Amino acid sequence: MYEKYLKSIAHKSEQMTQLTRDWCLINSGSYNTNGLTDMIGALKREFINLPGAMETVALSQARDPFMDRSGKRKTFPLGKALQVTCRPEAPIQILFNGHMDTVYGEKHPFQTCTLIDKNKLQGPGTADMKGGLVVMLKALETFELCPWKNEIGWEVFIGPDEEIGSPGSAPILLQKASSGKFNFGLVYEPTFPDGKLVRNRKGSFNFSILVEGREAHVGRYFKQGKHAIAALCQFVTKVHALNDTFPDAIFNVGYIEGGGAVNVVPDRALAHLNVRVAHAEDVKAIEKTIENLVEETNQQEGILLTCEGQLLKTPKEVDTKTEHLFNAIAGCGKELGMKLDWQDTGGGSDGNNLWAGGLPNIDTMGVQGGDIHSNKEYLLVDSLVQRTQLTTLLLMKLASKELKLEDLLCQQPAK
Repeated sequence: MYEKYLKSIAHKSEQMTQLTRDWCLINSGSYNTNGLTDMIGALKREFINLPGAMETVALSQARDPFMDRSGKRKTFPLGKALQVTCRPEAPIQILFNGHMDTVYGEKHPFQTCTLIDKNKLQGPGTADMKGGLVVMLKALETFELCPWKNEIGWEVFIGPDEEIGSPGSAPILLQKASSGKFNFGLVYEPTFPDGKLVRNRKGSFNFSILVEGREAHVGRYFKQGKHAIAALCQFVTKVHALNDTFPDAIFNVGYIEGGGAVNVVPDRALAHLNVRVAHAEDVKAIEKTIENLVEETNQQEGILLTCEGQLLKTPKEVDTKTEHLFNAIAGCGKELGMKLDWQDTGGGSDGNNLWAGGLPNIDTMGVQGGDIHSNKEYLLVDSLVQRTQLTTLLLMKLASKELKLEDLLCQQPAK
């Protein structure tokens, strides 16, 4: 009874490919607010064809998670989010999430789309995640044609800031996830290149490390100076060694600067640190360990090290409900001739934010592709149809009650 709807998707392959190309040619780097305005306009022109109430959501200004060498943090504007709400009174409620921003700024050299071969479209945001937004759109369009649609209500939230940690979107997603309104979430990040979905995701911290020492003339007063760069290097070496202390975590000092003239003992040095954490129970232990290293460094006379950080995303650790949701999706995939599996990753997504609010979710419902965040990013064209069919079949099975929500998530449907 689902076949005609699934076949109709297969006939839209060329249309979906062209729409992906059109959206990828709009530069919507996270900091390009003009481009994000263009992108949300393009999305609205397509999502307006769906039923429900559409609105744009203004986000608060964001604060740079990292301080600069003066110890200050810049604020910057964010683009607007797009939200569409349909049938909020329906017995089953699903949150659909994606992002319109990419890592490619206005001046990045990677700005065009190229069909490398008949099944590989290369371009900025093809996989991450404009192709995924096309999948979300076309799955909902198809589902709205089926006779069981009134059983499911849905909400789409597409943010403009995921690639920079969702500073504006995260609080909104956390509120939605913890509201009790939704039964589960689907996020349209790309799969792994081999088609696997993501299981567990690490959480993520960012830290700014500022060292203040004492400036001095190298030739005359070297020993009276307090070397900020040397103190910082000692600290980051100890931090890097924590990769052995916490084998399931990642400690990466990705940026360092300091000093100036070579005949002056440097009095300021700065580093930026990213920490990936696999388990929620490790968060406090890691924070305490870094705190102890700070105290140890500050025992040096004339040296002041300040380490400021924040947890951007809590670890996403799969529970029974999410296991059941994946199994249902994998079952749909099997009917479509897809053998779906999943594996852990160190990368975060807005799936972490939904998880932090207690909402079970699968966050790689988008296209199959690879080389994301590089000038070789691509998607596999046939995955546009395959992954759209996957979401559509899941929705139709739930709506027709072939797949029961209480069995799927071991819980009662929303009242």
